[in-house]
Amino acid sequence: MFRWGARTWPARWWARQSLRTRLTALATALFSVAVLTGAILVLVLQRYALLKVLDSSAQKTASDVAKQIRAHPSLSTVVPTTGGVTEVQVVDSHDVVIAASPGSDRLTPLLSGKDLQSARDGERFDITSPTTGGGLRVVAQRAGSRTVLVVTDLSRVDDSLRVLSRAALIGGPLAVLLMGLATYFVVGLTLRPVAALRHGAADITAAGLADQRLPVPGARDEIHRLAVTLNAMLDRIDTATARQRTFVGDAAHELRSPLASLRVQVEVTQRIGPEGDWPTFLDDLLKDIERLDRLVEDLLALARLDEAAGSPRHEDVRLDKLVVSVAGGYGRARVPVRVGQLSETTLLGDTDALRRVVVNLIDNAVRYAVTEVRIEVRDVAGQFVELTVTDDGPGIPADERERVFDRFYRLEISRSRESGGTGLGLPIVRDLVRAHRGDVHLTARSDGRQGLRAVVTLPVNPGH
Repeated sequence: MFRWGARTWPARWWARQSLRTRLTALATALFSVAVLTGAILVLVLQRYALLKVLDSSAQKTASDVAKQIRAHPSLSTVVPTTGGVTEVQVVDSHDVVIAASPGSDRLTPLLSGKDLQSARDGERFDITSPTTGGGLRVVAQRAGSRTVLVVTDLSRVDDSLRVLSRAALIGGPLAVLLMGLATYFVVGLTLRPVAALRHGAADITAAGLADQRLPVPGARDEIHRLAVTLNAMLDRIDTATARQRTFVGDAAHELRSPLASLRVQVEVTQRIGPEGDWPTFLDDLLKDIERLDRLVEDLLALARLDEAAGSPRHEDVRLDKLVVSVAGGYGRARVPVRVGQLSETTLLGDTDALRRVVVNLIDNAVRYAVTEVRIEVRDVAGQFVELTVTDDGPGIPADERERVFDRFYRLEISRSRESGGTGLGLPIVRDLVRAHRGDVHLTARSDGRQGLRAVVTLPVNPGH
């Protein structure tokens, strides 16, 4: 059984054709329908216009003959007064011919019975000539109790329509053929940039993204914008890939260091035997394990950030209360963590993410502070919240304050194992703050003393 659907041969054939062929076929088919519809409309309108001219001429003759009959009731021969009229008959109320033009039938009316009555009421009739077999058109007009019947020949109308039909039969297919060829050529030129994009994509697939981009056509059209958008996407993919490779390499390097230290300590202790200094050995092991734990925790945090793609939850967060809660957990830190000015502020954000921001900034400050760390929260015109964490440590040179936000970047002072830094704390802070549509930067202390000041600016409503 034949079924029209996706698996029938026309659908399969159509699916195998190129876009160029399908566009050409569709455009040609639509143009063919337009040509056919136009030809039919022209023929109909032409026939209507010609018939209107004939009817006007016949009506003029009928009016003139009616005047003659009224002026001369006994008149038996009438003469057409306009061209195109072939016959004129005058019939009385009993449907008897009482006058006619020369050469017309004086015995039998052209119309009879119901047709004649309809003609008297204004209807026009197309009849066939009993002598020539050609088409005739009959128009009637009352003249008192008499009726004037005027006959015009339709041969000129038929001849005109025949000429137009032949012209349409010849010109229509020719126009469709030219349209198809022109469409095929134009579509080919239009799709040439698409072919270039396909070849460029194939080259990128074979050679990789490095220094490879799609060709951008010169025309400022949709394909140009598509190429620009795709190149921008490739740039982001290339950047993300390079960042991932760097991240994996740096992570492997950072993990290798504490693992190597653990291995060395175990091997040394194994050689020394039971007489070794086990408490010191265990303390060193715990330090390396803690360092590994911090590093793995930071790596997991970065992985979650990349997976979330910078879209934190939005809930009401009292940042001042959050700061007090976090600062209370540093009672045994190497330097005291003091809470300074606290403005009562509520913002939309992710509580866990903002807690991680505060913890990382305090950890970083405690690691390098000499006497204390101070944290403050300040409202800025009801639209922003400013969180500052200040320490009195050695500070960071101005030319390196931006670089410390790069993953795994650490200053020379923080490269020792004792410092405990992983090089991921500040990058995590930056990513979390940016996810909240905020900003973070490092500056010198405002009072001119030694130290560093971390400033986080967050919008109250990050969605606006």
